Amino acid sequence: MPALISCSEFDMDIDIPEGGSSSYGAYILNSGMMDSNNSKLAYFDLLGGTLTTNVFSTQNGRGLGDSANDILVYGSKMYIAVTGSAVVFITDLQGKLIDQVELLGETTKLAPRQLMSDGGKVYVSYREGYIASVDTATFAVTKAKVGPYPEGMACAGNKIYVAITDANNYPNVANTVQILNKSTLEVEKELEVAYNPQTFHKVSSEWMYLVCWGDYAANPAALQKINLKTDEVVTIEGIAPTSMTLGEQGYAYILSSEYDADFNQHISYYKYSLDKERAEEFVTEELVPNGYCIARDPLTGYILIGTSDYISTGDVYILSQKGELIHKFDTGALNPYKICFARTK
Repeated sequence: MPALISCSEFDMDIDIPEGGSSSYGAYILNSGMMDSNNSKLAYFDLLGGTLTTNVFSTQNGRGLGDSANDILVYGSKMYIAVTGSAVVFITDLQGKLIDQVELLGETTKLAPRQLMSDGGKVYVSYREGYIASVDTATFAVTKAKVGPYPEGMACAGNKIYVAITDANNYPNVANTVQILNKSTLEVEKELEVAYNPQTFHKVSSEWMYLVCWGDYAANPAALQKINLKTDEVVTIEGIAPTSMTLGEQGYAYILSSEYDADFNQHISYYKYSLDKERAEEFVTEELVPNGYCIARDPLTGYILIGTSDYISTGDVYILSQKGELIHKFDTGALNPYKICFARTK
């Protein structure tokens, strides 16, 4: 059953632009546990301070599925990639199902991983080595073969950058970014990057950042930046990123999850100056334990961090850009993996 939880002490004090919606908030995609069919979608209203759990199942009378991996708001629709259930759901901004995309590979349905939008299309990467473009007006789908186990994507001009991980071949993960022609989806070039590339973060027409997770052994996680004019790849020393979100005024916020030789996890949070290429501590692990994902609200500038111990339902912490704790709430589900923002009414 859905839960609507009021947080009376919460006061965000947001001014919605004239002609805007009466509700604005954060969707939290909880991935659940693999093979447990318990992914869930929660919504936190940043105006009223209320949390609604089980949004997707409440709106549609069905569960979200197994191992949800990404969520994207684009225009008047929301897209949810559910890897284990091999489906991309397309909903309105209240989570009501409009359509769904299920693609067949050589023998089975393709498992979607990450989402990216550009020019009236939503792009989907698939574990089996494909990407697809979905027309957001007609829902027509075009797919193309790429390298093994692609993850994040980014558009720059007539180029699509795709992170190739070959994660099914672990521990021999890949260290490749493929560059596709946006019009044909054909691979035109490959770049050598750090191992296990994951997500792109475009900061200008010239540069974007790439988060690489490494192989959890000899090759550590790495933060790199790519020159979009020359495709030069530069490694930023001293940062081992897990999740990253771009801020304003030339800053990014980075969550770093590392394990020592005894497999003890250590979480760090950085505020990173893109201009000075210098990191400083944002918040401590004591204040926000078990960091799992990080996202910046574009309207308020607040930083939201989802946390997980893989056993209990996850929490989301709302922080100022100075690292001050504003609010905390329980999502009511396991493993809050992605956060996005929407005007829902």
